[in-house]
Amino acid sequence: MSIQGRASAAATQLALWAGLGIVVLTVVLTAIGFLVASLFIWIDQYKPDAVAAVITGGALLLAAIVIFLIGRVILKKIKKPQPSILAEFGGIAGTAGRIAGLLIRRDPRKSLILAVIAGALAEYVTSDSKKRN
Repeated sequence: MSIQGRASAAATQLALWAGLGIVVLTVVLTAIGFLVASLFIWIDQYKPDAVAAVITGGALLLAAIVIFLIGRVILKKIKKPQPSILAEFGGIAGTAGRIAGLLIRRDPRKSLILAVIAGALAEYVTSDSKKRN
């Protein structure tokens, strides 16, 4: 899988997890709202209607837990296995080698100049910053 494919998969997973988190958070906040309302109603009026609100809040919390567990299982199942970074680097290196081979066969002088420039650039990038000063 290419780097763009990895980034796309990571963004998709992030969006799905964020959506699941928002749904669970909404249900939990609703449940807490029902529980708080039921507490106030129960303390204030001592009516049996408050028991229904407590049951509703508990049911919403239970629903949030079930939604989260089911969503987590689904998201883990749809996650695609990805090849290792080393395998991708090997593919990139192989492609670079084929391009270099084509360039050498077409015009050896230009490829020699490009090789010198690439070597100098690689040395500059990999050298210590103390040597540059």
